[in-house]
Amino acid sequence: MNRLTQHLEALRDKQAQDKLVLPYATIFHDSQEAIMITDCYSKIVSVNPAFISITGYDELEVIGQKPSMLKSDCQDPEFYVNMWASIHKDGKWQGEIWNRRKNGEIYPEWLSINSVKDEHGILVNYVGMFSDITHRKNAISKLRLHAQVFSNASEGIMITDKQLKILSVNQAFTMMTGYTEQEAVGQTPRLLHSGLQNQYFYIKMWERIHTRGFWEGEICNKRKNGELYPEWLSITTLRDEKGNITNYIGMFTDITERKQSEEHLKYLAHFDKLTGLPNRTLLSELVNEATVRTVNTTLKLAVFFIDLDRFKMVNDSLGHNIGDKLLQQVAKRLSSVVRKGDIVSRLGGDEFIIVLQDLQEQEEATLVANELISSIKMPFWIEDNELYINASIGICIYPTHAGDFETLLKYADLAMYQAKIQKGGYQFFNENIISTFLRKLDLENELRWAIARNQLTLYYQPQVDAQTGRLEGMEALLRWNHPSLGPVPPGEFIPIAEETGIIMDIGKWVLKEVCTQLNSWLSASLAVPAIAVNLSARQFMAPDLASSIHDIVCQTCCDPRHIVIEITESSSMHDIESVLPILHELKSFGFQIAIDDFGKGHSALGYMKQFPLDILKIDKSFVQELISDSKSAVITKAIIDMSHGMGLRVIAEGAETLEQMDHLRTMNCDIVQGYVIDPPMPSEQLEMRYLKGEWPTCRNGSENPSTIDSFHRVGFNKYS
Repeated sequence: MNRLTQHLEALRDKQAQDKLVLPYATIFHDSQEAIMITDCYSKIVSVNPAFISITGYDELEVIGQKPSMLKSDCQDPEFYVNMWASIHKDGKWQGEIWNRRKNGEIYPEWLSINSVKDEHGILVNYVGMFSDITHRKNAISKLRLHAQVFSNASEGIMITDKQLKILSVNQAFTMMTGYTEQEAVGQTPRLLHSGLQNQYFYIKMWERIHTRGFWEGEICNKRKNGELYPEWLSITTLRDEKGNITNYIGMFTDITERKQSEEHLKYLAHFDKLTGLPNRTLLSELVNEATVRTVNTTLKLAVFFIDLDRFKMVNDSLGHNIGDKLLQQVAKRLSSVVRKGDIVSRLGGDEFIIVLQDLQEQEEATLVANELISSIKMPFWIEDNELYINASIGICIYPTHAGDFETLLKYADLAMYQAKIQKGGYQFFNENIISTFLRKLDLENELRWAIARNQLTLYYQPQVDAQTGRLEGMEALLRWNHPSLGPVPPGEFIPIAEETGIIMDIGKWVLKEVCTQLNSWLSASLAVPAIAVNLSARQFMAPDLASSIHDIVCQTCCDPRHIVIEITESSSMHDIESVLPILHELKSFGFQIAIDDFGKGHSALGYMKQFPLDILKIDKSFVQELISDSKSAVITKAIIDMSHGMGLRVIAEGAETLEQMDHLRTMNCDIVQGYVIDPPMPSEQLEMRYLKGEWPTCRNGSENPSTIDSFHRVGFNKYS
């Protein structure tokens, strides 16, 4: 073979080899997997572009290096020992490994290593091929998370195909419906249908799903045990890349507890919790509906405003538990008297409303009112307590008196107050009641300005020794003389002041005026006894009452010992635990303490010994009945003896006759106050008649020898 022939054959062999190697070179270059070739000593001799892309290293940076340059230290040394043991034994290894990129980022990869040997079986290379499986790991993690969410979700989840065959349900589905996955798969959602939704409901639901791809709402379904339950359901469609529906996903929550809570809240919003009767809100709705039904008819409605008399005494003396049970029994009695179609409501406290419907005549309301009063007067038995109460009822007629609920209620309320003034029973609304109400409103508005406009004055009523006639004290009494309304009786404006809270400012004004007057008399070197100042129950609500009284007296440079703080029996017994500390604080400042109207209320004598009292005033009702009622005389004598036994001075107020004076003297009463001595009078008159040594004239201001003789007859000497 000549040289030319040899050259041609060599050229053909090379072309054949190039033709064989070229596809492998292309694969090496274009592979999406990283390829790394090392020599038999594990030094890198070649890498492909995918290697560069994944690791971040250029080819020149890795040639001659070892693969350990990619180590992340996430695997322990034993991992590599086992890996190379497998390569040496089997010639290959594959698995997951964490390596490090050039920028320091650690990433997961799937790696396979193969050893390459020549025709003699001698190791010449290692070929490593790997792919970055970060996205796959994330996808798997996400799928695992989704699976956990699906399994552990508190909402029931149901997945169906496009034919609504159930493919999968979660554990919450089983918990709520009672159906296991095996029982539900292959069924349709009709498995849960309760039958309470009609066909139209489902037509509208699926119309929304197909047009918008989503629906949610409340639906009633049925559990496996047949129990119906409400659920909040949402249905979502899944579509493929072409927009075709592939699945439906239903997610639902059992809202039984929420519905029950809503119903309970609705009940609380419309019914009284204690009695179960409609409250004011529902009453308003029911009355408005009732008035609409009577339009264009001759029928009437009667609105009864009922307030229980003496209920507060029961509540305070026996406790709120007994009081609540009494209210429950009252509610039952009221309901038993009226007809089935009538309305019985509790407005609050001890106030009830009854609405009689479809009345022909007003007299029908009168009959019912009498029945109600008779029913309430019957004894109540509660926990071995026999209780008696009364009721005051105000009645307003629709449409005769008013045409809307609020006005009907207001007028019935005004009529009830009129009935209460008349000591119980019932009272129909009339125009005179409106006049009374308007006057009360005018008085309230004017009273707010009475101090600023100098319309208030103080009168003083003397308190004298029952044996000697000597002036032992005086009581400051408030008077209001309005420029246009004229003199307003204290019994009319004081309750308004207490109800509105104006009494707080008036009380401070009274005390300042008393202190100013006291200083004026003392500066004139007059012998002035202690002056009594009244406190109302409303004033005890002020947290700083004792300190504010002390501050006023100190600011006017008065001695607290010259002031008697007078409280009524009813106000002191209303909240004994709160009143006692205030009285003790006042006593510690030096004030004298007197309890007024004793015997009028329902005192707990066990508490009386705790009160820091100096003076006890017998209620005038006992004094006025000393002659006519032997029992009143016995009680009065017992009060005087008890007081003396406790070291208290006794004042009998309301004495009007010399016979009453005689009895009080024989009972050893200490001090007398009343018209038989003198009525309340301006400060100038009291000064002239008592403080400057002049003998008092008779009550009308004129000399009356018979009266003077009578004073002497009962043992009065001028200042002895």
